[in-house]
Amino acid sequence: MTADLSTEAIYDALRENYHAPNGPVRNARGEELVAAAERTGDPGLLRRALFGLVEAYEYSSERAKMLVPFARLLQEWDRDPSGFHAGDTHTFHWIFKWVSSGMLSQPEIPLATIEHWLAEMARRYRTAGFSERPVRQAEAEVAEEHGDPERAAGAFTAWLAAERDRMANCRACELNDEGTYRMRRGDDAKALETWEPVLTGGLSCAEEPHRTLAESLLPLVRTGRLDEARSHHLKGYRLARGNESLLPSIGLHIEFCALTGNEGRGLEILAEHATHLDTHGDPRARLRFIGGVLTLLRRLTELGLADQRAVPGEVAGERRTVGGLRALLDEDAAGLAARFDARNGNDVVSAGLARRLARRPLVDALPLGISAPRLRPAPAKPAVRAVREDAAPAETAEHLAEEARALRFRGHPRAEAVWDRIAALVARDGAAGPDGAPAGGALPPLLAAELLEHRAVRAGRAGDAEARGLLDETVAAYRAAGDAGRAAFCELRVTIAAAQGGAPPEEIRGLLATAAGSAEALAPEDPVRTRRIATVALTGVRLGALLRHQESGHDPATAEADQRRFGTELAEFVTAYTARAAEEPDAGIGDLLAEAENQRAGLAWDAGDLERAESHFAAAVRHALDEGRPWSAAEPLARRATLLQALGRPEEAEAAARSAVEHGAELVDPDQLGRIRLTLADLLHQGYGKEAEVAEYALEAAHWLDAAGESAGAGAYARLLLAQAYGETGRAAEAAEVLESALPDLLRQGEGQAVRARDALGSILRRLGDQRGAAEQYLRAAEATQGWEDQRPHARSATLAAECLAGAGLHDEAVAAFHRAAEVWQRLGEPVGAVRALRSVAWLEAREGNAEAAKELMARALTTVEGDGGELLLERARCWYQTGELLLELLDTEDDDEYAEDGEEAVDGEGAADGEEAEVRREAVRLLEKGAAALATLGEVSERVGCLVRAAWAEKALGLRAEAVRRVSALIEEVSALDTDEARETLPGLRNTLKHLES
Repeated sequence: MTADLSTEAIYDALRENYHAPNGPVRNARGEELVAAAERTGDPGLLRRALFGLVEAYEYSSERAKMLVPFARLLQEWDRDPSGFHAGDTHTFHWIFKWVSSGMLSQPEIPLATIEHWLAEMARRYRTAGFSERPVRQAEAEVAEEHGDPERAAGAFTAWLAAERDRMANCRACELNDEGTYRMRRGDDAKALETWEPVLTGGLSCAEEPHRTLAESLLPLVRTGRLDEARSHHLKGYRLARGNESLLPSIGLHIEFCALTGNEGRGLEILAEHATHLDTHGDPRARLRFIGGVLTLLRRLTELGLADQRAVPGEVAGERRTVGGLRALLDEDAAGLAARFDARNGNDVVSAGLARRLARRPLVDALPLGISAPRLRPAPAKPAVRAVREDAAPAETAEHLAEEARALRFRGHPRAEAVWDRIAALVARDGAAGPDGAPAGGALPPLLAAELLEHRAVRAGRAGDAEARGLLDETVAAYRAAGDAGRAAFCELRVTIAAAQGGAPPEEIRGLLATAAGSAEALAPEDPVRTRRIATVALTGVRLGALLRHQESGHDPATAEADQRRFGTELAEFVTAYTARAAEEPDAGIGDLLAEAENQRAGLAWDAGDLERAESHFAAAVRHALDEGRPWSAAEPLARRATLLQALGRPEEAEAAARSAVEHGAELVDPDQLGRIRLTLADLLHQGYGKEAEVAEYALEAAHWLDAAGESAGAGAYARLLLAQAYGETGRAAEAAEVLESALPDLLRQGEGQAVRARDALGSILRRLGDQRGAAEQYLRAAEATQGWEDQRPHARSATLAAECLAGAGLHDEAVAAFHRAAEVWQRLGEPVGAVRALRSVAWLEAREGNAEAAKELMARALTTVEGDGGELLLERARCWYQTGELLLELLDTEDDDEYAEDGEEAVDGEGAADGEEAEVRREAVRLLEKGAAALATLGEVSERVGCLVRAAWAEKALGLRAEAVRRVSALIEEVSALDTDEARETLPGLRNTLKHLES
């Protein structure tokens, strides 16, 4: 209630409401204050309240309401313009621009009325002596609504040609509108060039760069600048989120997600703003918002997700599926567009909406680096422009089968994808039964057997119980087709399927013996005979270890002996088949030797023999490359890279990780693709100066690990690296978006990972100026580490939390946190951390006026660092000179009265050196000199200069100008003799100080 507020209270309330969040609450409060101001009878107060209400409406979804309070201001102006002071006069004319735009937003306001207001704006601007620049800008917007491109072009040219004066829109907003005009005419490159000063942070205002970042998204994608598009989405959405005056920008972010393979992210954004689906304050803003939403809903429908829940709550009184919400909003959007078209006398709005909703995805997938629901399988490659060929060459199953067999023979990862295409072609052409199996007699026997094998393998990977039966059928089909080599291999697949299905050991050994017999029975001239025999042998070694472990009842007592036997059998395999490969160079078993060496490396690593493990990894890589299968070298290279880092050989580790990525270029398994990139990103992050590469590989790793279903595991760690890399390269807003999305998953990965994630997020939020948010993360990290054996992380987190609490203005909480940190540092026997915490508390107390507490804390800090050592001496020096500075600051803040109690002027410049204040200044000088002397022995220049300059000013305040001048002159001479960059940078400031001391 505002009925009983005084004039002063209303002014206070208006100031408070000015800083309130935009939205209905601020608007309602503004309306109350206008009524209260009107009851006072004070015209100046009423004008102030009306101005406040107009501005509140402008930055909300209720812009149309500003017409009423502005009409009252117009009446006031016409009645007595002299009652408006200079600021009010400026604001009054400024609001004309808001009103013209606000009228366009309301389809019920006729264009004739809008044209009248435009003419009125032009007349009043001329009368007041303002440039016509804002008038022509408004005219260009009106002409667009008219569907008059010639008039719009003329107004656009006149707008840019007119003089910029203080009535022109802020430069950032102007550039947004100018770039948008160019973009709508198909010139993305020129639009982006126009927006550049806003996008790079050179120009900003209350709603910029928020709006321009959103407008730039699709032009950036269309021009192939995908990294910038990703960055602008992460930064821009963080700025626009939750701001109802920026709903059109939210719609652009949703549309961007829909057209770049990020439909899950689009749904998340929609859920965060779902309440606005039921609000109807600004028709034009609503149409722009739901236009983006409809683009997403149509895309989801195309993906077969029409029956999926659209948003968590209700819309228009019902829980809506994607299809249901789309139908509702389609009708709403069409109705809004029709209302604008009826007002405008054309179809400009509805045609624009139709073009927007007809847009097709611009890329298959643009990874954003954030954790979001995955609604569809990942494409083969991320961030690649979609290519759609109208006349692709016809493919036949028989033709593709030749390619698939060649790839399979080489062990190429792409073979499976070609078999997928063959299966799809067969199903499409009707040569397959209703369950996808080849129809009897419809295919050549060999191809039918191959497709049956492909189906069986797919079933096995999916955990389908029918996999083993399908493999049995496959063996028979290959034998019937006359391919004994493939039949022998599939018998081995049957053995593995039986083991995975939990078959008894004796059955598994029997199946293995059958597979071995089939391999041995192959004709000596069969080119795959040796490979089949070797494959059975290596599988037998692995299954043997597994079966022994099972038969022992997983007894830990026998585990070590079992591991040794496993290692021995692997070594025997390598020895035997290395010799055989030398005898039969074309046997094609190098990749099997690589597998065995890779497994031997793992056993050695587990046993703590890192050097031997490294040797086996190197052998695995060599075998794979010699065999011409570089993709088989990727995994051992990545593991070797991690091992080399542990051995303290970072350069070799990085080289190995880079080779892993290079040799894995043809891999298709998402998990492998993700993990080798994660390895490289992790290693690069442990070095310096390679943050851009860390971000590149961590982003790719996150994409592939998401596709592998590892978003909550390794994918979350990839995002942690990505966020840290972004944060270390000045991209804090993007870093925060990435890390906040991954935080829930990281918190489930153990205390160590949780603390690292909170520490990283605290650092990022601190860079963004969110001291309170950063403090929360550091405090939670401190809570998590307080029970750790090593208390250094606890002390560090408590210190950082205290600093952020202080930065947030939370004095009591900051003092408590600093005391907590000091106590932990002291328990650790690390006085440096303790003394720094105590000095921080002292300054906090001093600035709260608690002089005695501040002095006591400084004295306590000094006793904390008694002892020998350069670091302790440095901290003692800092205690001495900071105590001196603190004493001087307390003098400046204790009493702001112009005169002392005895009526004489207080010592402020050059005055008497008597009295208690003078004694405090002399003590401060003594402490500053003592600190400077200690710093001199340590070779510190900058801090020592600061001490002595502060002492000189204190001397001048004591009336000792000559001494102060001599002190700084001597310091200049001393520093001039130092031939260092630090000295040269210090001299200009010293000379300026001397000049002011002498004046």
